[in-house]
Amino acid sequence: MTDANPIAPDVAEAITRALDARGLELCHISWRRGTARGVLTLTIDKPGGVTLDDCERASHAAGEVLDTHDPLEIPYSLEVESPGLDRRLYSLADCRRFAGRRVTVQLTRKVDGAGRLKGVLETVDGEAVTILDEDQRRRYTVQFGDVKLARLVPEL
Repeated sequence: MTDANPIAPDVAEAITRALDARGLELCHISWRRGTARGVLTLTIDKPGGVTLDDCERASHAAGEVLDTHDPLEIPYSLEVESPGLDRRLYSLADCRRFAGRRVTVQLTRKVDGAGRLKGVLETVDGEAVTILDEDQRRRYTVQFGDVKLARLVPEL
C-alpha cells in the first residue's frame, strides 16, 4: 500500500540539492507503510543511465539529509532505484523531456472512448499532452491530470 509522501517539501528539496551536487536527478519519492516499518523509495536518474554506484552514492547523500532532518516518526528502510527502461513519467516536465518518444498511458477516465493509449508523445501544451495512438491511428489530447500512469516504451 502506498501512502501519501511523508517527506516535507523542504526535506525533499534538500535531498534534491544533495543529489544534484553528485550529478544525479531526483525523479520521484514514494512511501509504503508496512506493519513494522515503512519503505521510502527514491527514484533517481542521470544522463547515460544509473549505475549501482550511483544508487549507493544517492543512498548515502539522502541518508545524511534524512538523519539531519529526521522527518519520519516510524522506523523505515531507504531504497534507491533507477527509473528503468520503461521509465514512469511523473510530471509534465518529464513529458516535455521525453516528447517524441513512444509511451503507454492509462487514463483515469475514457477520452473519446479510449482508456489506454500507446504511441508517440507528440507535444505538451500547458497541462495537456498529445499522443499519436498507433492502434487507433489518431491523436488524443488529454489533460495530464487525467493520466493515471504514463511510461516510456523501451527502445530496442
